[in-house]
Amino acid sequence: MEGPEILYRYRREIEREVTRALSTGDSALDEMMRYQLGWAAEGTPNLGKCLRPSLCLLACDALGGDLEAALPVAVAIEFVHNFSLIHDDIEDGDDTRHHRPTLWRVYGRDHAVAAGLALWTKAYETLDGATAGGLPAERVLEARRVVNAACQNIIEGQHLDLSFELRADVTLPEYIDMISRKSGALLSASLRVGAVLAGANDEQAMLFGDFGLKLGLAFQIRDDILGIWGEGSATGKPVGADIARKKKTLPIVHAFEQAVGPDRDLLRAVYGSPRIEDEDVDAVLAVLQRWNCRYFAQGLAEDYRASAMEALSRAQIAPDDRRRFDDLMSFVLERDY
Repeated sequence: MEGPEILYRYRREIEREVTRALSTGDSALDEMMRYQLGWAAEGTPNLGKCLRPSLCLLACDALGGDLEAALPVAVAIEFVHNFSLIHDDIEDGDDTRHHRPTLWRVYGRDHAVAAGLALWTKAYETLDGATAGGLPAERVLEARRVVNAACQNIIEGQHLDLSFELRADVTLPEYIDMISRKSGALLSASLRVGAVLAGANDEQAMLFGDFGLKLGLAFQIRDDILGIWGEGSATGKPVGADIARKKKTLPIVHAFEQAVGPDRDLLRAVYGSPRIEDEDVDAVLAVLQRWNCRYFAQGLAEDYRASAMEALSRAQIAPDDRRRFDDLMSFVLERDY
C-alpha cells in the first residue's frame, strides 16, 4: 500500500458510488466520463489518489456523521475535480495524466469540453440526490453552496494561472492567491462539506475548511517541486518539464524575485523566448540551484503544514483522527508522484 491509510480507508465505498452514478449510460459522453474516471476494462473505476472524496468522508467520520448518506456528496466533489482536470488539460495542452493519454488527446478538444460540462452536471445531480439517503435538506443545500463557491474559485484560479504565463513580474503573494483558488479551494470545500454533513457548527466547519486550504497550498507547492525536479518514472514527466513549458510555478516565481545580475537576465531571456531548448532548461535549473529555490519551496510547504495542523487542533476531534490528518500531511510533503 502506497500513501497514508486515508487514501484507502473509504476507497471501496467511493468506487461503488462512482460506479452507481456512471455505469448506466451508453452515450459517447458517458463513455468519455468513464474514461476520465479511469474506468478499467473489467468495468470499475481507478480513481488515483481519491483524495478529495476521502477527505470529505474523513471529516464527516471524525465528527460522527453518517458515511453512507454522505457518499453521494463526496463522489460529487470528485466529479467536480475531474471536470476541472479535463478543462485544465485542454487549456494547458497536457498530453498525459496518470501515465495515460488525456481525455482530449483520445477524443478531441471539442468533445472533451462537452464531457467536462457533462461531468460537472453529473456532479450536481449526484449531490442533490443525497437527500434520498436521509441527509437533511439544509445540509445538502449548504454543501451545494460550498461546492459552488469552490467552483468559482477554481475557474478564477485557472484564469490567473494562464495569465501568469504571459508575465515575468508575478509576485509571490499573487502566486499564493492563485493556487489558493486553483488547488486549495476544492480541498478546503471537501473538508468543510464533510463537517457540514456531520452537523458541525460554523466554527468547526471553518476550521476543517482552513485545514483543507493549507493542505491544498502544501499539495500544490509539492507538485511544483515535482514538476521541476521529480523523477520521470514516478511523475510520468521528464526532469524540468514545467520549465520546458514556461510555467510560472513557485520555484520560478521565487527565482524571478530573488535573482540578480546575469541570473536574472538569463531567466528573462529564457522565459521571453518563443521556444525553450534543452540547454535552456539546464541553465534555469542551475539558476534555481544557486538561489536555493527548491529549499525555499519545501520550507514554505512545511509552514503551511504547521498552520493546517494548528487549525485542526482546535476542531475538537479524537487523537486518532488527528493522527490520520497528520499522516496525510506527511505524505503530501514527501510524495514523489
